[in-house]
Amino acid sequence: MSRRRAGAIGSPDQLSSTVGLVLAACVLAVLGLSLDRITDDQLRGIVTFLGVLVIGVPILGVVARREPESKVADLLVVAFITKLGFSLVRYFVLAVVYGDNADAGKYSEWATPIVGLFRQGIFSLPEGGFTGRDAETERIAIFLAFVYLITGVSRFAGTFVFTSLCFAGQVLMWRAFRRAVPNGDDVRYGLLVFFLPSMLFWPSSIGKDALMVGCVGLVSYGAAQVLGDRTSVGGIAVFGAGVAGLMAIRPHMGLIAIVALAVGATAGSIGGIRKKGASKSAMVRLAALVVLVGLGSVGVSQFGKLFGSDDGGEGTSITSALDKTKTMTGTGGSEYQPVAVSSPLDLPAAVVTVLIRPFPWEARNVNGLIAASEGVLFVGLAIAGRRRLLAWLQELPKNPYLVFCAVYALVFIVLFSYIGNFGILARQRTQMLPLVLVAFAMHPKPKVSRRSLLRERSERRQAESQEPMDALSEPNNV
Repeated sequence: MSRRRAGAIGSPDQLSSTVGLVLAACVLAVLGLSLDRITDDQLRGIVTFLGVLVIGVPILGVVARREPESKVADLLVVAFITKLGFSLVRYFVLAVVYGDNADAGKYSEWATPIVGLFRQGIFSLPEGGFTGRDAETERIAIFLAFVYLITGVSRFAGTFVFTSLCFAGQVLMWRAFRRAVPNGDDVRYGLLVFFLPSMLFWPSSIGKDALMVGCVGLVSYGAAQVLGDRTSVGGIAVFGAGVAGLMAIRPHMGLIAIVALAVGATAGSIGGIRKKGASKSAMVRLAALVVLVGLGSVGVSQFGKLFGSDDGGEGTSITSALDKTKTMTGTGGSEYQPVAVSSPLDLPAAVVTVLIRPFPWEARNVNGLIAASEGVLFVGLAIAGRRRLLAWLQELPKNPYLVFCAVYALVFIVLFSYIGNFGILARQRTQMLPLVLVAFAMHPKPKVSRRSLLRERSERRQAESQEPMDALSEPNNV
């Protein structure tokens, strides 16, 4: 594919500028026509939307110029605008369909008094904190309060900021794939990561899921720098930043990332011993393993606090922690009997449950039907892309980043097989789906017909039978 001239018609930087200017003009026109009818919340949201465009679109233009040979680069801005559009859809569903009985509204409610304290120079929670809420939930409210310091108190503004951070994580995942999987189809991967319904809808709101996807993006890009052919010491810092974010929100997800990178680094070190430049890669991966030991110790302590015993003991076993999760999530209108992996024999059912369920006949509402439709889509992708899956299996032992993605997804599936609620499962598996999608984005192996194989075999036999005749016809130089 030929490299395009910078600034040419249709180039990424021109596309970014054009789309950004058109959208900004449309928003300003709407704002001017309805200025006397919009609320303060909506006005702050519109201003934040424009600010996000002014900051985000040029950044996407820079990313596009660094990836000039990729068709996905031209879609980055379109994907960003689509993502922001779905944040409004998600806002409507939460505010109208669910009667504002969701976490996004509660986070905004909690952040409002906190930002008031911040403006007075008091950087602490209101007296008494938030009754019955864990430290991870309080951190989201504090983060949102810092956002409100800049944008002003507005759920629309907070929604656009959280959605933008989520999209940044998706872009980092795509760049990680580009960097670490040279045999991958980055166009297909970009389309799946940016436009899969789950990725557009569920994490596009104020809450943990948007920030988790952003942190998983950091973790993935850091892992790609450590495990790819072009190793970089800076990848350790990027990975560490992502893990720190995961542990601040959901500590067990940070542990999953640490385990996945440890296995990937070990596999890469063993498989790359004879490769050129293996010494540098080995040193970077060894340094990463040393850092992982420290991060892992912190993660284990956080996991113990999250699932610790109430009697002040040292904590509880992983098994009892998972059983506690099964009990806590098995309530509500979307509960089901979880698979709860306890042996390798349970793993196939867990994979189907975590990736595909609910089945169409298990859907009880519109959201369930949408999730079930996406499960059908996954089955279709697996059937239509079976040669891609085969190529992924063949490439897996050779590529440490693919090992990282596979281990991350596998551990996630085992842990989340204890979830007993389809709503929670559909929402939280967005933290893992992009790493599963790498298997659906490999270039398929060329399909060879039986006739071609027979012809190739016949030509090889003729060449082999001809070699002795050629040897006899050569002059004797003795």
